[in-house]
Amino acid sequence: MTDEATFRFSERYPLRHTDSFGGTPFVHGGVLLALTEIALAAYDEAAAIPSHRDVLRMQSHSEVRYRAPLRWVDAAVIQLRCTQVGNGRLVFEARVTADSTRELVAEFTHRYAYINAITGRPEIPADWPAIVAAIRAYEPDVEVVDRDD
Repeated sequence: MTDEATFRFSERYPLRHTDSFGGTPFVHGGVLLALTEIALAAYDEAAAIPSHRDVLRMQSHSEVRYRAPLRWVDAAVIQLRCTQVGNGRLVFEARVTADSTRELVAEFTHRYAYINAITGRPEIPADWPAIVAAIRAYEPDVEVVDRDD
C-alpha cells in the first residue's frame, strides 16, 4: 500500500471492546481486523454492492502491517478501497488510523472469494457483472483482471 493511495470510504468506530493487548491500554490486533470487516459491510452499502444468501463473499487471506499502537480511549478511523476485481474475487486495502492524531496504526490487504454457502466451493455469483459495475462506479481506479490468482 502506498502513501499516495486514495480512499473514498472512511468510517469512524469508537472502541468499546474489552479485548486489550496483554492488559495494556492498547487495542488488540484482532480487534482491528474485526473493525475492517465491520467497515466492509458499510462499504458495501455505500457502494451499493448487491448482497447474497447463497453465494457469499468469504475472506481467503489477509496481510497486515502494524505501524503504531492504538489506545482504547481513542477511536479507529477505517478507510477502505477495492483495488482489484476478477473472476469472483476481490482485493481490498484497509488503513486504520487513530482518530485523535490521524497517526497510521495498521495497513491491511484482504483477499476475498465468493463461495457457495451450501457446497463450500468457489462460485461466481450470477450477478457478478452488477457487483463489478457497483465497485467500478464507486472506485473508478479499481483494477479489473480476468485470471485466477
